[in-house]
Amino acid sequence: MTQTLIRNGYVVTVDRQRQVYPGGFVATDGSRISAVGPSQACPASDRFDDVIDAAGSIVVPGLINMHQHHWYTLFKGIADGLLLEDWVSGILLPLSLHLDAPAMRLSNYLAGMEMLATGTTCSLNHSVTTTTPELVTASIEPQAELGIRQVYAKELRCRTPGNPRHPLSLDEALAEFEQEAARWNGKHDGLVRFGIAIESNAHWVAAGMSTEDLICRGYELARRLGLKITAHIAGGTFSLDKGFLKYLRETGRTDVRYLMQLGILDPHWILIHGIHATELDIEQMARVGCSFVYTPTSESIRGGGISPFANAHRSGVNVALGTDGPMVDYSVDMVEQMKVCTLMQHVRHLDPTRMPVECSLEMATINAAKALGLENEIGSLEAGKRADIAIFDLKKPYVGVLHRPLSSFVTAGKGSDVRAVLVDGRVVYSDGVFARLADPQAVVGEAEKIGAMIMAKAGVSYRLAPAWRK
Repeated sequence: MTQTLIRNGYVVTVDRQRQVYPGGFVATDGSRISAVGPSQACPASDRFDDVIDAAGSIVVPGLINMHQHHWYTLFKGIADGLLLEDWVSGILLPLSLHLDAPAMRLSNYLAGMEMLATGTTCSLNHSVTTTTPELVTASIEPQAELGIRQVYAKELRCRTPGNPRHPLSLDEALAEFEQEAARWNGKHDGLVRFGIAIESNAHWVAAGMSTEDLICRGYELARRLGLKITAHIAGGTFSLDKGFLKYLRETGRTDVRYLMQLGILDPHWILIHGIHATELDIEQMARVGCSFVYTPTSESIRGGGISPFANAHRSGVNVALGTDGPMVDYSVDMVEQMKVCTLMQHVRHLDPTRMPVECSLEMATINAAKALGLENEIGSLEAGKRADIAIFDLKKPYVGVLHRPLSSFVTAGKGSDVRAVLVDGRVVYSDGVFARLADPQAVVGEAEKIGAMIMAKAGVSYRLAPAWRK
């Protein structure tokens, strides 16, 4: 097993004591962290197979992206200027009809490349399309081959009034899901974990795509298998004609209230977006112990609003960060998400103390690990945990002086400043080179070709034409 020493870095552990070691070290032994500490306790370098000098760099736990749709990366750049509902009907649904296994495989290579190249070591991939076992394989294998950690949340779909052509009944869909979970959960030395995506929000139920039976039986399956559930809630346009407010007026309940009425909201649930979550919703989330994921740049680019995450954090909800897929918002840079998280919450509350950068880093590391049920494995730099580590160069002109390195990192740094990324103690990305991918530019080139072909089939190629928007 390889032993690696990272020394002379500004080490931010995010451990229980929130210890920080200027000029500190992190030592790994195989897939685990063996020691973390200050410079004076740094072991001799000749004991290690590899030594990384992190002088001028910040060393943090590998960042965790809690909301991603990996295949969206094929269509980055075509969707600006659209409200969420118009984006779904005009872009998402037409494209999703033309995905096949080669496209899914390519998109997942590209998604993994972008995440590693910006310091992310783990993501939750929320499936939004109907997947076959072949498509699940095409989604999972490329990520594992790159060496990045993934929680793959397969969708639970079946034949319903709003989805009459689905090939499976609910019983058949549950059985197929359980087979896929058994096939993948824990595979590739634990790099792959399985989850379930259950769409329970009002517009899915109103459209007949989800039913109460599907939601409740899916929840029971997740409980039995010990899986996390991811669900979009309280997002979209705040209007009487479409989106959240329309269904709130029709049903008289919020998405959180619906899950509470069903008696199933608990720590298994990871609720995404929550732009229009109420204070009562937040109180209920805190009481039952579910997790809540903020995607600040996604909500901004769609004009959706600013989610109440500072209030949720203050109320004791476990809050984490994600990016959404790069066809919604075009970046999966988690450093950018941390910065925008802090900025947007300060704007919402007109208070520059409501979301310190330290809280944003917690949301991208240890809180995210807790949401996944992996807080004893990843999310902080502590002896015994898996060696998922990101090292970012702070010696950039735009980062500037380092009076408070963590503040400078979050507010002035970029994900692309990452020098090296370790997953399970292996260096999988370093100085622009992917350890397990020989020709990344070939992947990008092929992705552009396949993406353009699918757009043509879906009838959305008009979005490629450059145009000055009025």
